[in-house]
Amino acid sequence: MLHRMSVFSSLAGSTMTDSWPMTRVMAGMSAVPVGHAIDLAFFFPTDERPRHDALIAETRRHLGGCLTAIEMALRVSLDHAPAIATALSPWPDPVCWRMLCDQPAMLSPALLAHMQMRAGVTLMLRQFGQPGADHITEEEGEPLLRADDPLIGNAVSALTLAEGRWIARGGEDQPMRPDLPAEHHAELVWTAAACLASIARRGAGEAGDALLVAFERSGWALLADHDESVSPIAEAERLVRGMGAAADAPDLLGAALDQRRFLLFAALAARRLRMRAMQVIDILVMGPVAQIATLCRALGGADADYRHLLLSLRPIRPALSDLAIVEASAHYRDLPEMAADAAVSALRTPAPFRAKLDHLLQVTAR
Repeated sequence: MLHRMSVFSSLAGSTMTDSWPMTRVMAGMSAVPVGHAIDLAFFFPTDERPRHDALIAETRRHLGGCLTAIEMALRVSLDHAPAIATALSPWPDPVCWRMLCDQPAMLSPALLAHMQMRAGVTLMLRQFGQPGADHITEEEGEPLLRADDPLIGNAVSALTLAEGRWIARGGEDQPMRPDLPAEHHAELVWTAAACLASIARRGAGEAGDALLVAFERSGWALLADHDESVSPIAEAERLVRGMGAAADAPDLLGAALDQRRFLLFAALAARRLRMRAMQVIDILVMGPVAQIATLCRALGGADADYRHLLLSLRPIRPALSDLAIVEASAHYRDLPEMAADAAVSALRTPAPFRAKLDHLLQVTAR
């Protein structure tokens, strides 16, 4: 609720799970790694985040697809070790996703939260539709995206292609380009390496030490070749940077939302708030409604703009019923711009600092 919000209001999504010790548990339980946020998120949803089957299915698709693609690349990279190829030959098909499903505790809270955010963006893109580059430039016109500028045209095309990769339909084990932030990509690389190594060791005999060295070598090779700048979120940020001063046009934010360009809207908002687009998207997709109100007020959004934004987020927020939007709008009217600016300033600080401070403030308030 907005009237209870402060500049240190509780953080949500991957911004909170950047710090493992901050996982919230029920009274009397111990915060041990095996009992971290994975199970809690699924089986004990909060009032603001009810179970969303489509989001769960899409999260599994992104996670399984990225892991499968990394496994396939890792197998190719292991060609320098024929003994490992021989040991893995009884399992020619991808196995890492099935192994992760059997041992989900291998997932860190931050990686799972990131995958949920990706899934939420995908649902938004599917619900909104994905207009192509021609649609954008025709609708928004030269003052907004300068259709005659080849750099802008190329950036729009790159964003459209990247969005298309995310919204393409497929099974959980269908490979998906792992256009992840470096830290999440590294976690999946070493997860895949561990899964394959556990299988290969069964037939490695005395070559167990050499096997580990081979997997480490291939893992580092994959990390060295990774490009985290090709995700739709990174492409949206690149597009906004290329727009220069045109990105600050007063009516551009509303136009991006009207034309159902969710990532462009988020990147434009991030520029104006001096935040990362990933953080803005995380709040829009997974954060408390109070934080969405904070962002909207800090952007100078009127009451009608806030209602429009909440209506746009309905595909990923089933709790936003008509009644919930009416109540949220009433609280929004009472949110001072100064308080919103202070809250956004707090959100610009490093995520681990925010999470630990939030934890200590909640503990001392009891």
